[in-house]
Amino acid sequence: MLNRHFSIYLVAYILPAAVGFFAVTAYTRLLTPAEYGVYVVGISLAGILGAIFFAWIKLSVSRYQAMSAEVDFRGTAMVAFGLTVAVLCATTPLVFLFRSDLSVELLLASMFVAIMANAVDVGQEFERAKLRPYRFAAISIVRSVSSVGFGLLGIWLGWGGLGLLAAFGLGSLTGIILNLVGDRTKIARFQRSQFMQLARYGLPLTLAGLSVAVYSACDRLIVAYLLGKDAAGIFGVAADLPRQFMVMIASSVAAATVPLVFRSLSENSKETTRERLTESLELLLVVVTPVAIWLALAADQVAGTLVGVVDFRAGVSALLPTLVLARFFGIANQFYVQISFQLAERPFMLAAQSFLTLVVSVVLMFALVAGYGLYGAALATLATEALGFLVAVVLMHRAHPVPFDLGRLAGIAASAAAMVAAILAARSQAGGTGFVALVIVSLAGGLAYVGAAWLLNVANVRTLSLRFLRGFNRKALGV
Repeated sequence: MLNRHFSIYLVAYILPAAVGFFAVTAYTRLLTPAEYGVYVVGISLAGILGAIFFAWIKLSVSRYQAMSAEVDFRGTAMVAFGLTVAVLCATTPLVFLFRSDLSVELLLASMFVAIMANAVDVGQEFERAKLRPYRFAAISIVRSVSSVGFGLLGIWLGWGGLGLLAAFGLGSLTGIILNLVGDRTKIARFQRSQFMQLARYGLPLTLAGLSVAVYSACDRLIVAYLLGKDAAGIFGVAADLPRQFMVMIASSVAAATVPLVFRSLSENSKETTRERLTESLELLLVVVTPVAIWLALAADQVAGTLVGVVDFRAGVSALLPTLVLARFFGIANQFYVQISFQLAERPFMLAAQSFLTLVVSVVLMFALVAGYGLYGAALATLATEALGFLVAVVLMHRAHPVPFDLGRLAGIAASAAAMVAAILAARSQAGGTGFVALVIVSLAGGLAYVGAAWLLNVANVRTLSLRFLRGFNRKALGV
């Protein structure tokens, strides 16, 4: 079941990532860095608002609905979401008391994106917790395609960065409609006991969610404040590329594995929980590692082929390797180590770790951006993610220790080494930064990694492939 669900979730994240990748390529050709910077700032604000007001609902649903398959939390979650929207609309305009120069249109667009995006995300948490990957995939793909369609329309109408924000919100609204229309099961009524259960666990995580959102946005906001919107646009593109690929793929692993981990924990099966966690880490690194190596070592080819305006390319190419390594630490932290705090129901521990990461990020950003410009921002991101990972590992031993089976990870390291050697050799022979060079480098690295992983039977890939071939042959022969 794990492999089947992972395959479906992988499609659910890969296709939107491919669409998003096309969107970044198109947007950087159709918008100036300043216009794209408006979109980056607006999305950052929407992320902060979502973390402050809605993260507690998403995190609570992801834990308790997965553990209680027979209990329906949807009615309670909908009431909680509606109340939260009312609080958001009543309190967010107070920001003008502190920043009167903030664009009203930008703030309203960010609020719209925050509400729509988090509404569809809460619905997706229910699909994931109830182990319904096909519906999850359909909603994700429709949301992504419609967002890009609306985005291109907004650019054509001349709305610039604000048009992209509106498009993202409308795309999420499309996903909400599909979720509500497609699910004909009766929604349970609001229950006060469920609401209190969600609030007790989720509200302390608001601080953690806020810290993560501010951390995710503060790098771009600080770059925009110190270096201008053009620099924020370049940094945003460089940061978006690892997110589109690495985080999307890591999310597909988490979507398949985390509900099963919580389900095994609810059944009081410690050995099964440990094995599920080990499988989760192995699968996470198997799929994320080659993407990280590809983006880092083929940065010139990736930027030269996929990033549109020339003004973007040089900056993105220089920043990408450092930001990829930073994102790798962040993924290991967010999608594996931090599961420990959720398993142990220790939300304050997660909040403390996230807040410390935020403080370190702000300090390093101001110090390094002022001294080293955009590359300083990338170095600050790397240092922050590495430190955050180490702090999470230390705290994990006081919550619910998660396993690190080095024996099962050795094959991944060997496969990664083969891929590095292949990419370096292909890059030296191919030359250039165009499409042909990208294809040569990608094929060389990908074939080397897959071949090594198959020979070493990483994540049982050889066993599973041979089993599939034997079954296929039996069906073809009618046996």
